[in-house]
Amino acid sequence: MTLRPIYILAASASLLFFVVACGGDTDAPSGPPATAVTSATATMQNIAQIERSVGRLHANTAPRVAAETSGRVTEVLAEAGDVVEAGEVLARLDGDSQRAQLEMARGDVLQLRALSQNQQARVDRLSNLAGGDLVSKDQYEEAQAQAQALRSQLTSAQARLSAAQLDLQRTEIVSPVAGQIESRHISAGDFVGVGAPLFDVVSADALMAVLPVPQRLATEVRLGQTVRLHSLNLPNLIIEAPITEIRPVVGGRSRAVEAVVTLDNPGNWRAGGSVVGEIVLAEREAVVVPPGSVVKRPAGEVVYVIDPERSIAIERVVDIGLRHADWIEIRSGVRAGEAVVLSGAGFLTDQAALSIDNSDGGSARTNGVAQ
Repeated sequence: MTLRPIYILAASASLLFFVVACGGDTDAPSGPPATAVTSATATMQNIAQIERSVGRLHANTAPRVAAETSGRVTEVLAEAGDVVEAGEVLARLDGDSQRAQLEMARGDVLQLRALSQNQQARVDRLSNLAGGDLVSKDQYEEAQAQAQALRSQLTSAQARLSAAQLDLQRTEIVSPVAGQIESRHISAGDFVGVGAPLFDVVSADALMAVLPVPQRLATEVRLGQTVRLHSLNLPNLIIEAPITEIRPVVGGRSRAVEAVVTLDNPGNWRAGGSVVGEIVLAEREAVVVPPGSVVKRPAGEVVYVIDPERSIAIERVVDIGLRHADWIEIRSGVRAGEAVVLSGAGFLTDQAALSIDNSDGGSARTNGVAQ
């Protein structure tokens, strides 16, 4: 019984030593733990503000072939859908009336040419006689006037002959351009008069891309702005061309416009097809960061810039410009070359401790185009 107090004292001393040993480390870390984040670098690059629009291709040259002389259709040599060359014969008219007019004009020319030559020979003879006072001056002058009148008549007859020859040539209906027959308006046996529509031909060489532009951007679209075009069927073939015309959209009170781009056919585009146009509204050099770096706070939109010496986040309120899926323009608040927090920015506050791990790459790609 006399040894019991000694055991209690020894146990108490051991417990006191354990507590002192565990709580006596004054160098243990204090404060919240560092937040694991990835980083990216604010970069300076060329960016573009793009308005994307889906429009339609139209033939820039789509003449309607009309009859330039009258006659009955004897042959139709082209059908809708046919591809034709410039000057290719599409149809023929009978040409009976035109041939008759041509023969009459040719006869008038031959007759007047003979009369003119005969009269000129008479003038030459009278000229020799007038030198010896063998004929009167009045006779000589009258012969000269008749010769001049016959020459004028001959000139008119030759012009009528040329017109008759042209009229006969016009009985062959030819395509004015290389392209495709869009529609045919005649059949064999039809009688057509001057001006009657015969064919519609769509040129395959020159096209127009008509792109609708919303009202909110109507004042930003200007002549000469670059447009990048590609067909829905061939997205990898990109054509760049300037805006050549701006048309208001007719109807209602809308202020929307259509941007028109003329271009040479790259070889496999067709009128009536859809086309995607990217209108470059503005281009400039700017500081950009990945979209994940920008977060909302009560003070506004902020970016957390990394202090490399202390490994802490510095909160910066930023002025945002253009936005893109791969980047955001920073007008002020961050300089090019500064390291910023990428993933994990939404969990930070100003002066938060950071643990940076970029083992997965941690940086967004950019292509410089905002839509």
